[in-house]
Amino acid sequence: MTSCYEAVLFDMDGVIIDTENSVTAFWQKIAQTYQVELTPADFQQHIYGCPAIHTFDMLFPQLSADERQKIMADMETYEINLTYTAVRGVVSFLTILKQHAIPTAIVTSGDRWKVQTVCQQLGIEGMFSVQVTVNDIRRGKPYPDCYLLAAEKLEKSPEHCLVFEDAVSGVKAAIATGASCIGIGKPEKASALRQAGASTVIPDFLALPSLQFHKNKNLTLPLF
Repeated sequence: MTSCYEAVLFDMDGVIIDTENSVTAFWQKIAQTYQVELTPADFQQHIYGCPAIHTFDMLFPQLSADERQKIMADMETYEINLTYTAVRGVVSFLTILKQHAIPTAIVTSGDRWKVQTVCQQLGIEGMFSVQVTVNDIRRGKPYPDCYLLAAEKLEKSPEHCLVFEDAVSGVKAAIATGASCIGIGKPEKASALRQAGASTVIPDFLALPSLQFHKNKNLTLPLF
């Protein structure tokens, strides 16, 4: 890990957009339908930041292939109709990174269509040098594959990348590559994110610590 970075990698849900409440509501409804009791730890370990297939395997193993397919279709309909809200400060931070030609990637367990929808709604099309979605990898978070692929596409060593993550599974994936990771989350999530490997946890991008970049040794961000 390094304190002087060459690229910045962002998870999407909970980092670019504030979706914890909507994700929680969706899976609580599924749990009620199939009479499954979910704990806060279940959400942290197996829902937030995880591909749906992981959630099914870990929390709903009794579901048939047809039931899984129906839930996936319901999830897509649910998410298509959402209006997404940016996490505070993230659009300004992305703009600054773009202005200074710092390479960026969005790395998500979501589908490609959702990335496009989010970018259109927030007006951040073209902000990311690279996009990695669930469609691009075989193993999702907490496996490191997605972040390794993003670093490869950016032609950067993972050790010189800074990752922003809001989920335990995502932090574990980032740390497994050798990257540095800053957690995004409310105070009650901070302990779990730090235990997973986050160097620090902040509530949003208005609370960013100073960051230094190799591209310009005199460049320290954020500038707001």
